[in-house]
Amino acid sequence: MVSTASTTAAAASDNVNGHAEAPVLFSNKNNARLIHLNRLKKLNSLNTEMVELITPRLLEYAKSSASNVVILTSNSPKALCAGGDVAECATQIAQGNPGYASDFFQKEYNLNYLISTYSKPYISLMDGITMGGGVGLSVHAPFRVATEKTKLAMPEMDIGFFPDVGTTFFLPRLDHKLGYYYALTGEILSGIDAYFAGFATHYVNSDKIPQLINRLSNLQPPVINDNKTTSSEIIFNNAEYFAQVNQVIEEFTENKLPDGAKYPFSAEQLTIIRTAFSQPSVDAIFDYLNKEGSEFSQKIVKKLSAKPISSLKVAFELLNKGQENTIKKQLELEMVAATNVMNQPVEKNDFVKGVTHKLIKKIKEPPIPDWNPASEIDEKYVKDIVSSSMKTVKFLQSPLIHKFFGIDYKQYPFNMGLPNTTEVANFITGNDGSNRSYLPTPFEVTKHFERKTDNKLGVKEKIESILELHGDVSKYDGKYVSWKA
Repeated sequence: MVSTASTTAAAASDNVNGHAEAPVLFSNKNNARLIHLNRLKKLNSLNTEMVELITPRLLEYAKSSASNVVILTSNSPKALCAGGDVAECATQIAQGNPGYASDFFQKEYNLNYLISTYSKPYISLMDGITMGGGVGLSVHAPFRVATEKTKLAMPEMDIGFFPDVGTTFFLPRLDHKLGYYYALTGEILSGIDAYFAGFATHYVNSDKIPQLINRLSNLQPPVINDNKTTSSEIIFNNAEYFAQVNQVIEEFTENKLPDGAKYPFSAEQLTIIRTAFSQPSVDAIFDYLNKEGSEFSQKIVKKLSAKPISSLKVAFELLNKGQENTIKKQLELEMVAATNVMNQPVEKNDFVKGVTHKLIKKIKEPPIPDWNPASEIDEKYVKDIVSSSMKTVKFLQSPLIHKFFGIDYKQYPFNMGLPNTTEVANFITGNDGSNRSYLPTPFEVTKHFERKTDNKLGVKEKIESILELHGDVSKYDGKYVSWKA
């Protein structure tokens, strides 16, 4: 039985039925707690009110012994969450109130951090449009389910902003510099492409979602029995329970890829992406792509050229720092950068220009907004955006990011998705704990990861794409594979 408890009646939403209804609804289904995004007319675009509703509920669920898993879903048939409500942010800035936007982003990024360090299994059902703020509600979770309806992107570059909500920590950890590519181009991914890229950990057909929710709601975590446990205490083995949740979701995944689906890039294209976005600067990226000259490179140049140079350079700087920072430190850095962007003069503010052009006036065709010229976007500009100042501090609370569970890290604690290049490299080189001294064959590499993931959907295709780029069989007559960086 499902009992639904909406938030306070004062939390009005502009839903399609015209009635005042909360923009986020909460329900209990057996041992699961469901968060239903419910701002339907806005495709669940995340605003301050929604963040302020979700955060305390997550903290409540974390402490409750009655709740085992948390599931993020949507009451919209079209979207999980189409992004943050940046239109209101830009409007407030234009009216002389940049503090509104700074407050929203700080609360949003704290919610992102809470999700990234959550103590119980958190599952995001990305069934529909999942962009910007919706990506932030999803990618830091251990379980991220894509469907055939998923349309995922980080489109912030088109509105004079940068990929935020902690994605400058998540994106640099994708294989082959794909995170840089998707961040800077804003390309929209289908559900299966999001799965192959690493945005999603599972691929489930949309019509199976209700059954999946029902199955998860009945799952009980394992109990550890030891001498220190009294009869009134229950101690959950989180690692084992997370593995059980993973197995349950796998029960609902497809046993074959959709017709025509394949890994989205060839080895040649991956080489171009990896080489281009490994360059030391945005200018060097353009130089490399123009010199490389292929049709694929020119398509990337065309996409990048439509973005403001301010966004490209700030995003590139943040992505580079995100490779090295912890999740908490990177979210703090994004908060500083976002606040500095919000506090630029309105007439020189590419964020206000971009949001007004695309989201408020809804201009979809060229010309593009009158972005600030490249001559004004130098190293000092970028440094000022990513550095805290007295003006920044004025709009931010301290601490910027609250350590809800006292957790921080440089690598996500779980990988429930397809194998990544680091895992494959460690297996081939024997650095996976096996201390193996001999090289495997390509066939053995694929079979190892098929067994390890219980024949997870798309493993064969993902391993083949990694080996095509990083596997070297030339020294061993094509029989054995060594690793090349």
